Amino acid sequence: MSIILVPIGKVDPVEMQALQASLATAFSGDVVPKKKIPLPATARNTARDQYDAEVVLEYLSLSGEIGGCDRVLGVTDVDLYLPGMNFVFGLAGRRNAVISLYRLRQSFYGLPEDVGVFRRRATVEAVHELGHTFGLAHCDDPRCVMRFSNTISETDVKGPAFCPVCRPRVRAGEATGR
Repeated sequence: MSIILVPIGKVDPVEMQALQASLATAFSGDVVPKKKIPLPATARNTARDQYDAEVVLEYLSLSGEIGGCDRVLGVTDVDLYLPGMNFVFGLAGRRNAVISLYRLRQSFYGLPEDVGVFRRRATVEAVHELGHTFGLAHCDDPRCVMRFSNTISETDVKGPAFCPVCRPRVRAGEATGR
């Protein structure tokens, strides 16, 4: 299995490298970094000072950076939202997904930075969204990476790994090409 990792807009290359390594471990596969693509101007909602996650995901799928791989993960450092929601940590489509690093930093919550906490959160959200690309729904297991997170504290409770029920479904998704 191969995953392409695409920065969208300005994203710290060091954090992209850390995420690349953690995803290679989580999925036991190749994670290939690609060049940065710009944020789509049409995704920006100036009234909200946020970007529409659906527009960003669609832009990623049309970017030309997705050929020759099983999955694509776009990573951005802007605040994402969906209509009807205040924000989202990420969004997944059929074979591609996008995550935002914006709300994963301790400083967003008025706390001192902690690189370890930030990187763990980025991994959890990336694995979660990629899990959706394998057809996984949200899981009831509070420790499973596929558990829904509406707050950062809910993200912190769950682990970066699939539970025993979800893990085989990822493998089945790999085999079927989902």
